Amino acid sequence: MRIGYIISTATVAALLGVNVFVGVSNFKLGSQLALSSGAFDGTAAEAYVLPVTQADYLPALDTSAGDLNLDVKAALIWDVKTGRLLYQKNIADRLPIASLTKIMTAVIVWERLDPNAIVTIHPSAVKVDGQRQDLYPNETMSVRTLMQLMLIRSSNDAAYALRDYATEHGIDMIVEMNNKAQSLGMHNTHFTDPAGLDDAAFSTASDLAKEVSYALQYDAIWNASRQPTATIESADGKISHDIKSTDQLLGVLNDIVGGKTGYTDGALGCMILIVNAPTSGDKLIAVVLGSTARFDAMKNLVQWTERAYRWQ
Repeated sequence: MRIGYIISTATVAALLGVNVFVGVSNFKLGSQLALSSGAFDGTAAEAYVLPVTQADYLPALDTSAGDLNLDVKAALIWDVKTGRLLYQKNIADRLPIASLTKIMTAVIVWERLDPNAIVTIHPSAVKVDGQRQDLYPNETMSVRTLMQLMLIRSSNDAAYALRDYATEHGIDMIVEMNNKAQSLGMHNTHFTDPAGLDDAAFSTASDLAKEVSYALQYDAIWNASRQPTATIESADGKISHDIKSTDQLLGVLNDIVGGKTGYTDGALGCMILIVNAPTSGDKLIAVVLGSTARFDAMKNLVQWTERAYRWQ
C-alpha cells in the first residue's frame, strides 16, 4: 500500500514488519514510469511499502558487491524501466555541467528546426573566446550535420552556429532551453549559452537524468553521440571535416546507447552515458559531475552496477 504522508522508514518497518523502499515513485502513467519529484530532487520522499514476500524485486542488489566510492562531486545511475536510482551521490547539488549542455541544445534543435535546412556559418560562431576552430566563416552545413558535429566532437562552433540560425528564425535558443527544462521538472537547472562554456550555468545529476529520460525518444541524438569517428562535409561538398568523438569509453564498455562529455576548468570532467542493462532490455542512465578522471569514474560506476545488481 502507499503511505499518504512522510514517516520514518524505520517506524514503518518496526510497526508493519515489512521492507521499505524510499525513493522514486514506482507507479505507471500509461506506458511511462512517473518520477517522484521529491525523491529525485533530494527533498523529503514519500514512503512506499513493499511486502516482505517481494524478494524478487528487480533489479535486485547483491550486497556482496561491496560499496562504490567515486571521487566526483555528484553521480547517479538510473534504471529507466523500473524508475529506480541504483546509485546516488549529491544528486541535488547545483553544479556547472560544461558541454553536457549540448544535449538540451540538441533537443531544441530537433524539436524546433528543420534538420535538412542549410545554415551559413557566421564569423561570430567560429572560434568563440579563443576556443578551437571547427568551422569556417561562410561555410554552409545542414542543421542535421551541425548537430552531429556538436555531439560527436562537442563542437562549440556548431552549437553557436545553430543558435545563430535559430535566432534568424525568431527562436531564442536559451529561452527555449530553459523553458524545456522547466517543463521537464528540471527546477535546479539554468542554461546561459548553447555550448556550455559559461560556468555560471548549472544543473544537477537528478535534473540531467530527467532530461536524458525525455531525450531517449530522439534516436538521432544518441545515434550521433555513439559514433567514434565521422567525416562531416559542408553542404556544397567543398569542405570536409574528419572528426573524432570525445567519448573515450566507446569501444571500452559494451552496449553503449549514447552519451556526452563535458569539461571546463570550473566544471571539471562531466559525463553522461546511456547503456543497455544486462539481459533485461532496459536502459541505464549514468551521470558523473565534477571529476578529475571522468572516464575512470564512469567506467567504475557502470561496471559496479552490472556487478552489484541482477535483472533476472
